[in-house]
Order: sequence, then C-alpha cells, then structure tokens
Amino acid sequence: MNNYVSTGNKTMRHLNVLKRFQDERKLTPISIQIAPTSRCNLRCSFCSNINRKQHESLPLEDIMVFINQMKRLGARTIEWTGGGDPTQYQFINSCIYYASKMGYKQGLITNGVELIDKVGETIACLDWIRISLNALEYVDEIQIPKDYKGTLGFSYVINKKTNDESIKKIKECAIEYNPKYVRIVPDCQISAKELNEKNHFFSEWIAEWGAPFFYQAKSFSQPKRCWWGHIKPFLLHDGYVYPCSSVVLNDTAERSFHEKFRWHRMNQFASIFGEQAIPFDCKDCTNCVFGAQNSLIESLIDEEMEDFV
Repeated sequence: MNNYVSTGNKTMRHLNVLKRFQDERKLTPISIQIAPTSRCNLRCSFCSNINRKQHESLPLEDIMVFINQMKRLGARTIEWTGGGDPTQYQFINSCIYYASKMGYKQGLITNGVELIDKVGETIACLDWIRISLNALEYVDEIQIPKDYKGTLGFSYVINKKTNDESIKKIKECAIEYNPKYVRIVPDCQISAKELNEKNHFFSEWIAEWGAPFFYQAKSFSQPKRCWWGHIKPFLLHDGYVYPCSSVVLNDTAERSFHEKFRWHRMNQFASIFGEQAIPFDCKDCTNCVFGAQNSLIESLIDEEMEDFV
C-alpha cells in the first residue's frame, strides 16, 4: 500500500528536505497536486467537493508559471486531480506535455469516463493513472487504456450505492485490466466514530479478496501544527493553494473547499519558501487525515529527550 498512496512513509526518502527543516526550519515542496477545473462529467453522491462552483478553471499560463516556480524550489512530481475531473480541463494535454518537458514525473486521478478521448495524446507522459471505479455506478463503461506502460491503479469508495453488482464489476475490471493495485476506501462523509467502526469491518472484508486489492483505512485527528502543505501543496481551480486536498472533510467545510482553508493565492505562494516555514493555522481542521505526516515533520524539531531513541 505504501508504494501507491500517500501515507507519509515515502517522505523519509527525501532526507535532504527533512534535514534542512531540522537545521534551518525551512521546507520545500517535493510533490504538488493540481485540480485545474471544477467541471466534472459525473455527480457522485459521496463527492466531498459536491457544493463547489461548476465552472471554475485555472488559466493555462498561470499553471505554467506555478509549476515553473515549484520546479525551481525542488518539486519533482505533479498529481493532476479533482476538482471536478482533470480530463474536463480544456488544456489538460498542454499541461501534461509542458510538465513532462520540464522533467516532472506525473500522475493522473480521474473517473475514467473520457480518459482516452480527452487525454489520449499525452497518456504516455504519465507515470501513473488512478481510475475511480465508482464511475461504473453511473455509466455503463469507462475508458481504460490496455497498452499503458505506466502504473495503472483503480480506486473505489464504499458508499450507499455499493451492492453485489458493484463488487462484481470491480473484480471483473481487476481481472481484465490487471492493475498494480485496487485501493478500497470508506466514504469519509461520516463521524470519526462511524469511520473507525467501518475501518474495522472493511479491513477484514477486503483482506479476504487478496491481491491486488487493499483497504486504506482513514482516520480523523486534529494536528498540533500543519506542515504538510509545504511538502505537498494543493492548488485548486479557484486560484488558491490549500494545505492539503482533504480540507473538504472538515466539519465546517460544507462539502467544499471553503474559503477559511485558503492558504495563499497561487501567484504569491512561491514567496513563502524564502523564510522559515510557518505552519498552516489548523484550528478548523477537525478531520485531518494527514496526522502521521504532520507528526513525522513535527518530530524533527521536537528536541525534548531527543537522544533517547
């Protein structure tokens, strides 16, 4: 699981970034997430950003400037995500091609409904693709590339529409397309208590399915301080950078990227990396799912009894 999802473990492979934070209190981006448009060709019942505006898209030129700035700061990878669905962004192929020429490794998260139609010409530039099989609850077919050379993965959110037919389709797709993994997650639009109960049940259930399936448990916490956005910032289609892609899960987010979680405008964001890192004010982040990541970074500057390992 740690190879395919953001659990924080891979942060340890970037010791130069962590060492600089320990010594100088400065952080720099390793990976960036970009949701270029709010447009989507589905309306999933469990969508955590369902109350978004439906017409926002980032200007292509602004994205180019942003990824140039992040590259100079040290960013290595880009995840094109939602949003909406990134395949619905008018200039998605231009973005992927441009980032590839800059030397970025890239991934794409999509519902797959129009993947080949919209992104067919630059699929070869992507190092991985993750397709949401929940789309099969709304359409009869999704577009899955059979000759793709990168890492193909599927994901599925267990939700109110999940039934025996859903499970059958998921397993059939795994047999037909032979993905590297199929990630199963819970619907996070529930309380922390309910989430913990579902984690216990689902983890045992999915384990019985065997490879390539795995269950990624989700748990809510409130971090002491939030540093994660410095390492993996999230640029939304409204032109703002947010500390993570999961602020939509917080109690007062209203199933949207609420303005209270805005961090910096995209054209100002690069300037924060010249000084010592200042954590995002996470007083409203009641349902953080990046607790482990923040604890890891926090531990680098917690000097109390540090030699007693």
